Amino acid sequence: MTAFKKWIPFRQIFFDCDSTLSAVEGIDELARAKGLFDEVQRLTNAAMDGEVHLESVYDRRLQLLRPTRGEIRRLEQTYRETVIPDAAAVIAALQFLGKTVFIVSGGLLPAVRPFGEWLGVPAENIRAVDVEYNSLSGEWWDYRKDRWGERPDVQYLKHDEGPLVQSTGKIDVVRRLHGEHPGRRLLVGDGISDLAARPAVDRFIGFGGVVRREAVARAADIFIAVPELSPVLALATNAAERTRLNDSQFAALLARGLELLASAQISFAHPEWRDLAVRG
Repeated sequence: MTAFKKWIPFRQIFFDCDSTLSAVEGIDELARAKGLFDEVQRLTNAAMDGEVHLESVYDRRLQLLRPTRGEIRRLEQTYRETVIPDAAAVIAALQFLGKTVFIVSGGLLPAVRPFGEWLGVPAENIRAVDVEYNSLSGEWWDYRKDRWGERPDVQYLKHDEGPLVQSTGKIDVVRRLHGEHPGRRLLVGDGISDLAARPAVDRFIGFGGVVRREAVARAADIFIAVPELSPVLALATNAAERTRLNDSQFAALLARGLELLASAQISFAHPEWRDLAVRG
């Protein structure tokens, strides 16, 4: 596992969304707007820390909140307002090098997908949990509120029962996505559900720039302890790719990532990886 003598770049980069690309947990923010933040956050943290299975709390939180379509759409704006500052630039730099970027999230698709597209990730590379609404909720009799069949006041009814609502389900989604694209794979995320997908990729980067989860910090191949994603750009590239970046608008971003790689803010499961990663 540590025998390679040079840093090998990655072709596919998978990002989590909540507490990774954005500094909030989406469902917790829906709860904040309804005065239920503390109760829902306890459930979220228990799932993300691995204390309970995600599937045991996912529907429980949403049934408690009953968010409307309009509230979930406003969540996308919250994601934008709390975006990790260098996230869009890192994604653009990775794509500049021809790498494929994905977002795989246990968040709600109607908020995650437009946020991901705003960051520059194609819709077809974004996976999250879709929801259905109760068409008889809200002021269903008022046709003036029904714009193109998407009234903002309809309430949550149920969610997609796919793998992303399960603590260990993200691995299946990542495997299906990377099966269509060649190359080494890197996954970046903050929670236990991200760590559980590690067998599907070549390296797992734990992101603790928003919330430090000790189980993730201990088990990650590489752990980022600052609220910046520039180290991901440095870790995804080799010397030849860095030369291209240094001749582009992304030179300063790469320099910042390399600076952080050499610092104590980034930890490596194998100490010798640090020098290899910095040298490229």
